[in-house]
Amino acid sequence: MNINKRIISTKKLISSQQELLMSAGLSVVNYDILKIQKLKFEYPSSFYNAIIITSINAIDPLWNRVDGSKKIFVVGDKTEAALLEKGWHVEVKANNASELAKIIIANYDHLKFVYFCGLHRRDELPKALLSTQINCVEVKVYDSVAIEKSFDCIFDAVMFFSPRGVHAFAKANPENIHLAICIGETTAAAARIYTQNVRVAHKTTVENTIVTAVKALQND
Repeated sequence: MNINKRIISTKKLISSQQELLMSAGLSVVNYDILKIQKLKFEYPSSFYNAIIITSINAIDPLWNRVDGSKKIFVVGDKTEAALLEKGWHVEVKANNASELAKIIIANYDHLKFVYFCGLHRRDELPKALLSTQINCVEVKVYDSVAIEKSFDCIFDAVMFFSPRGVHAFAKANPENIHLAICIGETTAAAARIYTQNVRVAHKTTVENTIVTAVKALQND
């Protein structure tokens, strides 16, 4: 199959992931639009019995520093898979932070939480928990620095994996978002600021985002 279309991923892809795109006849550019940096952080001094992790980027800074036997609440299939691979038990997995907040408020308001997050974390979950006075301490464990890189060529589609990635790409390439392929609804909401031509993966994984991109470009 020779589609002769270009796609760019705002996340570095491993070889097998790139092959999924190239085998569909697509020309692929991929890079990490966000550079992740660990932060020094203080372990919470107060008692807690539950952990919230909404990004896979928070896992590495926590490894060997946090008790994985606590109840863990996460956002995203990839975050859940990474924790399970390390032997941690995941109590609840949600598709996005708003959904996770609703689950916690409805069923786990008796727990004391610590939320390990990034400097640029979104407000939906903390605001929701605060509004119901659920006990939650926030600890920032990483920063994500946006790489605003511009491209001369025109891409038929852009794959996005975070709202910050969307904004960083759009700032450097304001006329180059013709079709946005997004890993989830939160990222898609950011993409719709710049284009109404948005497709959302059915599962929050890189592979499913790639499949969504291939189908969208083949049917375009």
